[in-house]
Amino acid sequence: MIKTINSWRGLMALAVVLFHCDVAWIYNVAVSGVTFFFLSSAFLLAMRHPFQRLEPRAYCRFVAGHALRLYPLHWLGLALLILIASTLYVAHIDWSATALSALLLHAWSPVHDVHYGLNPVAWYMSALLFCYCIYPLVMRWLGRCRLRYKLILGIALAVILGAIMLPLDIPGREAVFVNPLSHVVDLVVGITLFHLYRVLRERWPRVGYQTATFIEVMVLLLLAGFIAVNMTKTWLRPWEDDVLWLLPQGALLTALAWLNGQEGAIGRVLLSRPLQWLGSISFEVFVLQFVAFRLFGFVVAPAAGHLGWDIYDQYAWMVMALLLPLAWAVNRLFTRPLTSAVKKRFK
Repeated sequence: MIKTINSWRGLMALAVVLFHCDVAWIYNVAVSGVTFFFLSSAFLLAMRHPFQRLEPRAYCRFVAGHALRLYPLHWLGLALLILIASTLYVAHIDWSATALSALLLHAWSPVHDVHYGLNPVAWYMSALLFCYCIYPLVMRWLGRCRLRYKLILGIALAVILGAIMLPLDIPGREAVFVNPLSHVVDLVVGITLFHLYRVLRERWPRVGYQTATFIEVMVLLLLAGFIAVNMTKTWLRPWEDDVLWLLPQGALLTALAWLNGQEGAIGRVLLSRPLQWLGSISFEVFVLQFVAFRLFGFVVAPAAGHLGWDIYDQYAWMVMALLLPLAWAVNRLFTRPLTSAVKKRFK
């Protein structure tokens, strides 16, 4: 793991949580953060698993090992939400949709209540599982291609996805966005960015502190510029939930990887212990956020004279006070031991 990427994932996970708490101003950061999750996953897979040769046994071990990192935490979050829905408030549970969610197949459905389901953020894991399944095949094929051909393919896929989504209404766009096939674009772009990173490291292996700081500032300004334009103009909005964030978040990901070990001022902030800690529990923060929302809405909020979850915009910090310790405990007591066991089994 590149530590600065780890920290940025943590910050993007917090942005997603705050958006789901109805903090409207952070919407663009949150949506771009989802793109960063997919790009960084593909990038880090390319770094660790080049798949220069594709053998059935290696493929099965890869998919099984990565699936076992997703399902247990997903099942834990789903079980907690079912328990909360059954005990703290009366809620109808669509068991057929929940069964699809348990299998991480629900993101394939175009039906809103199915692909979001009991844990609305679990669509991400469904799409990520699909990316894990096809990654060895895509990487084996793309590994033979020159960088320019990867770039052309990534751009072509992005244009195709945009053309599919542009004429759709909001429910239709959401259904396409959560569909795992849409994130083949992120997978290809992430692998391409890894190739670009290797080129940069070969040509400019050493970068000074001031140069690194300048690069970090420039890529953050690029992201901020996209956000500012999208908040004030309308011409980028049709692209905001499919390909808009590939360029700024991709540039940031490449810069963080390129400057690994020779960080500038911003990189050194990302290396701070609090942000590293946040990054280490980012996946739990993302997966368990709706568990914290429900607990807050039906346990904490009533003590303040409220009931429900439509008051998060005023009390988002209280949700964080509940979510972060929960994520840390699950990471420490559940995810780490399980990850260690999976690594021993599939190393």
